Amino acid sequence: MSASVLAVLLIGASPALADPLPIVQLGFHNGYCSTTEVGVPANTAFDIDIDTTFQFTDTSQFRIPALGIRVILPSAYFNPHTRVEIGPQPPGPIPFELETPWVSGSAGKGCFGTIQVW
Repeated sequence: MSASVLAVLLIGASPALADPLPIVQLGFHNGYCSTTEVGVPANTAFDIDIDTTFQFTDTSQFRIPALGIRVILPSAYFNPHTRVEIGPQPPGPIPFELETPWVSGSAGKGCFGTIQVW
């Protein structure tokens, strides 16, 4: 095989595309959570997508204390989605919190939930 043919074969070879990360969907609307229990596979990174479409304050937050994660959530007036990347986790529960100040005008104050890693 000539060097030019080999070079074309090597240049034309594309790397294998990685599978997309699993996405956990959470909704936080008017101080209430759409779900408080979600599951993901163990030892696999995943994303958490938080929809704040009907959350009208920019002082709400998402927290996973065990992992040192604290994210201020956007209000519905801006981009009402936040994505949080979580690295691979061993099997077991991961508690999370979605909270908003009572003075924000929201009907609810937030919730506590669990990500079950199996």
